[in-house]
Amino acid sequence: MGENIVYLMRGLPCCGKSHTARQLAGEEGVICETDAYFHTHVGTDPRQYDFKKELLPLARQWNFERFQQAILAGRSPVVVDRGNSVNLESQQYARFAIDSGYRVELREPDSEWWQEIRVLLKYQPLTRPILHGWAKKLAEMSRAHHRVSESTIRHWMDHWRWDISVDDIVNYQPSQDA
Repeated sequence: MGENIVYLMRGLPCCGKSHTARQLAGEEGVICETDAYFHTHVGTDPRQYDFKKELLPLARQWNFERFQQAILAGRSPVVVDRGNSVNLESQQYARFAIDSGYRVELREPDSEWWQEIRVLLKYQPLTRPILHGWAKKLAEMSRAHHRVSESTIRHWMDHWRWDISVDDIVNYQPSQDA
């Protein structure tokens, strides 16, 4: 039996995070996805994604509790399927996993379009017009499921850090002027 592992998925909407998460989880793993709350706890049809912004804090707490239960039960791998950047929420997942003896790795989708987008994000001052085109495509792709707006995707692109590590997440300190 190998060591227990948590994968923190990184990526933008409709870039293949969930597909890669399913591959990583396999038959034995657990996927913790905040969006699942909007399938299972909101609305009457679990096949329907029913996002309500005002319920997002509750959905995030629900997902973290599911994550904690999976870790405490010794499940592995555990895949956290969300954007996972350098912020307090990602730090909470990473620290809980590490404190529980899990190894934590960052993972990104393996789709062809994500491979292109991630290079564009690395050089975004030069590639912003192309990225804005991708933001429009991703928003169109997300209409069927997540309904993430083009402006939201652009915002995430503008703030994307391509060079983060698990240590960056674990050691994150919010700025006092934020």
